[in-house]
Amino acid sequence: MLILLVKGISSLLLTLVIGLLLWQRTRVEQLLTTKKTPWITLFFVVFRLLPFLGVYVVMGFEPQSDVQCFYPIVSSATRMEVPYVGAYNAYSPFFGYLLALPLALYDNIRVIVLTLLLLETATVWLTQRIYLPQLSRGERLFRCLIYYLLPVSFVFAVFSGQEDILVWGAALAGVWLWQTRQNAFLGGVALGIGLLLTKATFVLLMIPLFLLTRRKVSFVAGAALVGLPVLVWLYFTTGMLFLEQPLFEGDKLKAPNWRSVLNPILVGNVSLNGNIGKWITLAMLLIIIVGITFWVRKREALTGYFPMLYIAIFAAMSVLQQNSITVYAFAFMLPLVFCLTNL
Repeated sequence: MLILLVKGISSLLLTLVIGLLLWQRTRVEQLLTTKKTPWITLFFVVFRLLPFLGVYVVMGFEPQSDVQCFYPIVSSATRMEVPYVGAYNAYSPFFGYLLALPLALYDNIRVIVLTLLLLETATVWLTQRIYLPQLSRGERLFRCLIYYLLPVSFVFAVFSGQEDILVWGAALAGVWLWQTRQNAFLGGVALGIGLLLTKATFVLLMIPLFLLTRRKVSFVAGAALVGLPVLVWLYFTTGMLFLEQPLFEGDKLKAPNWRSVLNPILVGNVSLNGNIGKWITLAMLLIIIVGITFWVRKREALTGYFPMLYIAIFAAMSVLQQNSITVYAFAFMLPLVFCLTNL
């Protein structure tokens, strides 16, 4: 009960601070233009590191939510065990290895949360370096500051140790590398690595990118170069576990989403429960992805409309997937605030 109270008070205070900053926006942006100050590092220390120390060191709370699920995955990776065999894994094969080094140095679940906070800050830095170059340094940093103060990003990042923003970071890095080098093969390689390091939902981002690129063979070849050897290795070491475990997560009924809202009506209809329902919603999601893809295909360069694709996909997942939870809002909050919000 205490943690809920802390979250509620934190969210209220952060909302008030955001209102104050928007009121004094001009002055704040002028302050942020100071080039000698490492503002993003300062944002991380004040709005992530200090709350982390307060919650987990001073108050002694234990991380909850998804971090409890992937702690065994990361712990297994520190022992160099085969993915999906050493521990149940609903994520991509090398997700555990992405977070393994810090945990190997100090075996405590709080270390995973701190690592994710550092990776979140790296993603914020990359986002503000790529997008809205026409804005001043102060205007771009102001958007970063608002993101750090949003209750949804603060609560999910600090209290829950969520990893979903890594999908945006990995995808953005891959698309940016692809577009700056004008090399679809390299883009396929980068995005293939992103898929192997994050989670299975990453593949939903690769579908519109495949449909939009004119160099489809090069893109697929790049992704296959890193993906096929891993696929063969996983098949011979895990059997079908690398497919079964992530797909099993789709059978679970969670909330809030369309399935939970309609539960009083659907509860007696076995055909729409469990593993059948996930395929129905997946088909609906694919239709939306294809529709959004053809809507943006005649617009600006890929890097420009990629945030729209990303947000549309994760927003649709939040509503349609029967195992989706509110954390998907955290997954697209950074591109929404930075790229599509008229602050």
